[in-house]
Amino acid sequence: MGTRRTQGIVTLAIAGVVLLGVLYMARVLLLFAGATEGDVPDAARLQLPAGAEVIRQAEDCASGGGWVTLRVRPPSGQSPEDLAAEIGATPQLEIAGNLLDPRPVWVWAEPSAATLSLRVDYWSRKYIP
Repeated sequence: MGTRRTQGIVTLAIAGVVLLGVLYMARVLLLFAGATEGDVPDAARLQLPAGAEVIRQAEDCASGGGWVTLRVRPPSGQSPEDLAAEIGATPQLEIAGNLLDPRPVWVWAEPSAATLSLRVDYWSRKYIP
């Protein structure tokens, strides 16, 4: 009797894992197949160093896709150019996808006198100077 019960539990566990795998693959398929130019990544995918402050955040869309623009004030004593170099966006950074959203995110940096403008999107391609 114990063997039959163990087999049932193992079968149920395997079926649960397979079901979760199928649901995850369906989500990934929907993310890629259902992608539109209006898709805008979550700005939280970009990790800013301590002391950096987002002073403005805006979502925009055009014929080339949607993006989030962040205006960031660097930590005191750091220039916008140094902040761009610290996060790796000189001028562009690719952030790999994660488990919930496997699509890569692209970050484009444009320093100004006192702030750093960061454009975060799904649609850019690798910068080739």
